[in-house]
Amino acid sequence: MVKGIGIDQVSLPEFRRICDDWGASGRAGVDIANAFVRRTFTAGELAQAAGRHDPCEFLAGRFACKEAVFKAVAPLTSEGFDLRLVETLDALTGQPQVSLAGALAPVLSEAGVTSVLVSITNEGQYVLAQALAQ
Repeated sequence: MVKGIGIDQVSLPEFRRICDDWGASGRAGVDIANAFVRRTFTAGELAQAAGRHDPCEFLAGRFACKEAVFKAVAPLTSEGFDLRLVETLDALTGQPQVSLAGALAPVLSEAGVTSVLVSITNEGQYVLAQALAQ
């Protein structure tokens, strides 16, 4: 049963501006000087981004995904939650998937959510993510 749905759009040029000192040098083992990037993304997300042709575009999609999951799940909780608890990593098959364990697990339990399906798409200057909480 569908419990919530969320969608978010990120302007890629604006996201690049926010992440300016990480996007060009975001490689594994490099110190993350950008406070927004360091606070917002998990080590797993940063590691996957570092292996991409365009790490900043990858992180823009993950940020949109965090926002979409927040919009789908937060209304089902008593106090909402910090969207930084959402970790979206690639499955072995390549599609994005939300990690249901870890810090997000108690939030999902309170919300009565047992799965969160996500989709991310990029087109031109925009990145869009959609989340379906079940």
